[in-house]
Amino acid sequence: MRLTQPEIIQILRKRAGLNQAELGSRAFDTTIDSGRTKIKNLELGNQLATDDDLRCIAKCLDVPVEQLQPTPKGKETSSEDRQDGIQISHKVIDIFPGLDEYLVMLEKAAGVDDFDLIEYLSGRIAGILQKGPAADFSSPKRIIATTAGRFDRG
Repeated sequence: MRLTQPEIIQILRKRAGLNQAELGSRAFDTTIDSGRTKIKNLELGNQLATDDDLRCIAKCLDVPVEQLQPTPKGKETSSEDRQDGIQISHKVIDIFPGLDEYLVMLEKAAGVDDFDLIEYLSGRIAGILQKGPAADFSSPKRIIATTAGRFDRG
């Protein structure tokens, strides 16, 4: 999975616990409204970040500028190349409201090795799964397949 620069900026901003206005006003020494607008446009890909923009954002987030750069094409790993992980069917995702959004964020966080965010998202995913499915899917027996093997759940 290859993250875009806007996605990287957004992930690192969230990891720092900043909203768009806070990051923008601090990084660019401007008003809250102007800062929010600039970061919003960068994160949506409506505006390309200049080298100066990246230096200011990196300094504010306390990360090296290189961390704001996407992985060069050909260097990323595809899901087929990975030896670990699990595959979850859309049917399962559909019965747990909100799960899909957290799984997408988790995949992106793993792409930048953001272990704090991975830990946080894993907790949120566990909470969703502990609540159980949104509808009553009572079947006598369900088989759950993982990379480690198959488990019967009755």
